[in-house]
Amino acid sequence: MMSVELFRDFVPVAPVPEAVIDRYRPSVEPALVELWQAQGFGLAADGFLRVVNPDYYTSMIGEFLPRSDMIPVLATAMGDVVVSFDGKYRVLQFRYARATGGVGSSLDLIGLFAAQESWLNRFMDYAPYAEAAVTYGSLNTLEDFDYIYAYKLPLPAGGPEGVEYLTRSRIFEHIAFTTQLAGPIPFAS
Repeated sequence: MMSVELFRDFVPVAPVPEAVIDRYRPSVEPALVELWQAQGFGLAADGFLRVVNPDYYTSMIGEFLPRSDMIPVLATAMGDVVVSFDGKYRVLQFRYARATGGVGSSLDLIGLFAAQESWLNRFMDYAPYAEAAVTYGSLNTLEDFDYIYAYKLPLPAGGPEGVEYLTRSRIFEHIAFTTQLAGPIPFAS
């Protein structure tokens, strides 16, 4: 095991069941397994990033993932999901109805860079959350784990951007609503 703490400001929410670790160990990088074993599921980056249960997320939003072999491992407080796919981490930005080129293949680097607001802005469009956290409060407690700041009218459906158009919402309903309005996220591997 590595001795690196993957997320410096990690707030544990729940331990990862051994069955989840065993199921995904062959499909994910060792750093993710280490994170699950050492820190469990939880919050980082002032609640912006969430280490999530892939089984639970697949059961809740699996039908909205562009490919059935994507493994949800992180979520953001803006309703995006980071999936492990083909040895890399890709960001499914449901709020924009797009997939990004990715955030690399190393979770320990993601954990290291997650402390840098400039990296979060560049790769995960963090700025709206930072503004919402100042205006409405951070989503960084156990009670906030499934909650996000979502646009009242999703952006792909013509909704305006701006902190005044954000509302607290559960991530699963937001993804379902946005996908119904905007269609599936286009994805070319």
